[in-house]
Amino acid sequence: MRLDEFIRSCLPASVSLAVERAERRTLYELRLRAGQPVQWIGSETGWLAGNGRLLPVPDGGLVTTQAMLEETLFRATGRSMQSAMESICKGYVSLPGGGRLGVAGTASIGDGQVLAVHTISTLCFRFPGYIPDAADRLLEQMTFPSSLLIAGPPMSGKTTVLRALIGRLARGMRLTVLDERGELTPLPDGAVSADLLTGYPKAEAMMLAVRSLSPELMICDELSPREAEAVSASLYGGVPLVATVHAGSIEELLRREWTARLLREGAFEKVVLLTGLGKMGELLDGYALGTSGSRYLSDPVRSRDGNACFGKADPKGRTTGRDDPAVCPAGGTAGTAAAYRYYYRDADGRRTAAGG
Repeated sequence: MRLDEFIRSCLPASVSLAVERAERRTLYELRLRAGQPVQWIGSETGWLAGNGRLLPVPDGGLVTTQAMLEETLFRATGRSMQSAMESICKGYVSLPGGGRLGVAGTASIGDGQVLAVHTISTLCFRFPGYIPDAADRLLEQMTFPSSLLIAGPPMSGKTTVLRALIGRLARGMRLTVLDERGELTPLPDGAVSADLLTGYPKAEAMMLAVRSLSPELMICDELSPREAEAVSASLYGGVPLVATVHAGSIEELLRREWTARLLREGAFEKVVLLTGLGKMGELLDGYALGTSGSRYLSDPVRSRDGNACFGKADPKGRTTGRDDPAVCPAGGTAGTAAAYRYYYRDADGRRTAAGG
C-alpha cells in the first residue's frame, strides 16, 4: 500500500517498509502497541509481518517497542510533543490530510484533569477515506439543507459519509464545516462553496458560523454533551445541522439524556444508524423518535422531565411495570409505539387513563 509521505516519515522504518509491501490491500487503521505485533485493520484484518504479509495470528508479526512508539509520536507532532500535549491529553493528534493518530499511555493527573501523557503504550493511525457515492442513499431520500443525525459505532463510516455529503453539497450550497480535530480536511475537490472552521471548539464554531457566515447548512463530526446547548441555539437561529454521534443502536441513542433531549426539541429532522462501512439503516423521523421511540427500548423508560412516561405493555395491551411519580410527574405526556402504552397523571400524580 502506498503511504502518504508524512505518515511514512513518522513510522518506524521496518513498519513503513512492511506496509509498502502489503500491496493491493485497503487500510483503515494501523495499530502499534509496545512489545506487541503490528495490527492491520482494513478490508482484511490481521497481523503485519516484516515482508508485508498479513498473518491470521499474532505469532510472527512485526513487533514494535515502546521506544519506537515514543519516536513515532515525536515525529507525528512535528518534533514538538509539548506543543501538542493538550491534544495528546485528549487522546489524539491530528495528521495532515484528515487522518488522526490515537494515543494511549499513562496519564499525569492534577485537579481532576489530564495534564500530560507519558509511557506511550498504543498508537493507532486512522486513515481517512473519500468515497464519493457514500452519501448517495441519503441524497436520494432527503432534500438539503435539512438537519440530520448520523449515528453509529466506531469504524462504521460516519466520517466517510460526511465527506461525501460535503463533496456533493458544496457545489453551490453555502456550507460551514466545523472541523475541530482536522478530520474533514482537506475538503473534497469541487467543494467550492464550503467555509471551513478548523481547530475551533465545535460549540464556539457553531455560534460563530450562525453570527458571521450565514450558512445554509452546518456539518460537524462527533457531537458530545458539550455541544448540546449550541445545537439547540443554532436550531433557533434557523441553521440546520448535519452531525455524527457515537451510538451502537437507536436504543443507546434514546437512553443518552442529551441526545434524547435534542431529538425531542426537533434539532434533527432525520436520524440514520450506520452499522458498518456501507451499511446504512432506515432513515427515521427525528422528532417522532424523540417523543415516541419506545419500541426501540428493551425496558420501560420513564422520563425525569415528564416528557415521556412509558410503561411496557402485556400481551393484552395493558400497561405493566411500577409507576413512580418521582420520575414521571404530573402532566407527563408521551407518544405511542407497538408493545408500549403511555399514560397521563393528574395534578395529584395519580395515573389516569392509558393512551393508545
